[in-house]
Amino acid sequence: MKRPSRELSIFSLSALDVLAMATGTFVLLMVILMPYYRMSFDANAAIQGALAATDDQAAEADELLRAAAADARAAAELQAEADEIAQAAATAHAAAASLRQDADAADGRAGSDQRRVDEMRAIVEQRVIRELDLVFVIDTTASMGGVLRELALSMGGIVRVLERLVPSLRVGVVAYRDRDLRQWVTRAMPLTPTDRAEAEVLSFVAGLRASNRSGTTVDEDLYAGLVEALAMRFRPGAKQTIIVIGDARAHDQEQQAALIAAERFALGGERRTVSTLFIPTESFRRFGRGDREFFAVLARAGRGEFNDHRGQMIESILLSVFDE
Repeated sequence: MKRPSRELSIFSLSALDVLAMATGTFVLLMVILMPYYRMSFDANAAIQGALAATDDQAAEADELLRAAAADARAAAELQAEADEIAQAAATAHAAAASLRQDADAADGRAGSDQRRVDEMRAIVEQRVIRELDLVFVIDTTASMGGVLRELALSMGGIVRVLERLVPSLRVGVVAYRDRDLRQWVTRAMPLTPTDRAEAEVLSFVAGLRASNRSGTTVDEDLYAGLVEALAMRFRPGAKQTIIVIGDARAHDQEQQAALIAAERFALGGERRTVSTLFIPTESFRRFGRGDREFFAVLARAGRGEFNDHRGQMIESILLSVFDE
C-alpha cells in the first residue's frame, strides 16, 4: 500500500500564471509612469519653444547692433560736417566784424559798408542757431516698436551732434497712443537742457514702449500729442522746432484742428516750425489711407520739413531740424 505524501505545497505557478503576472505588472507600471512621460513631452516642447524664441531675440539683437553701428558711423560723419559748419560760422562772424571795423574807419563809405555789415549779419543770424528748443511728438502704438528701439539707440548721437552745432539745446518729448486702447493717451517730458540732464532725456526715450495691443481704428490721437507739445514753455529767442514722428494720421474729426494748430504755431514766430517724419511701417502698407499725405500737409502748415524715414534716424532728425 502506497504511503500518502505529506509534503505541503505553498506555490504552484504555471507558465500562464507567470505571463499573466508579468503583463499585469507592466500595465501597472505604465499607468504609474504615464504622467511623467507626458510631462517629459511637454517639457521638450517648451524647451524647443524657448530655443526658438531665443533665436528670434538673438536675430533681433544682431539687427539692432547693426543699426547702432550704422548710426554711429552716420553720427561721426555728421559731427565732422558740424565742425565745418561751426568753422564757417566763425569765419562769417569774423568777416562781419572786419566789415564793421572797415565801415567805422571809412568816412566816405560808411553808409555802404554798414549796409554790407547788416546784410552779412542777417545771413549769419539765419544760419547760426544759438538756442534750440526741440520737441519730439512720437507715436507709440503697436506698429512703432522697431522705430522706438531705433530712436532710443540713436538719441545719444542726435544730442551730441546738435550740441556741437547749438550752444544751448533743450529737448522735450511727447509720446501718444490712441484713446480706443483704454490706456494712457499722452505722456510727456518737458523741455530739458541737455548740458545738465542729458541722461534724463536718454532715459525717457529709452523707456518708451510700443503698445502691446492694436487699436480698433487705423487713425491715432496725433492731435492730442501735438497739442501737448504746443503747450510746452519755449524760450522766446530760441529756434522752436516740433517733429511729429508716426505712421498714421490723426482722427478724421481732428485733422483740420491739427493743421490749424501747426499753422498758428508757425505764424507765432519766424523761427517756429512743425516738421514731420513719416514712418512707412508694415501697418501703413496694409491699412494706410492717405497717412503719408497728411504728414506732408501737416509739415507745410507748420512751415517745416517733411521727410520719409528711409535711411538712418540721425540723418532724418537733422534734416527735420535744419530746414532753412
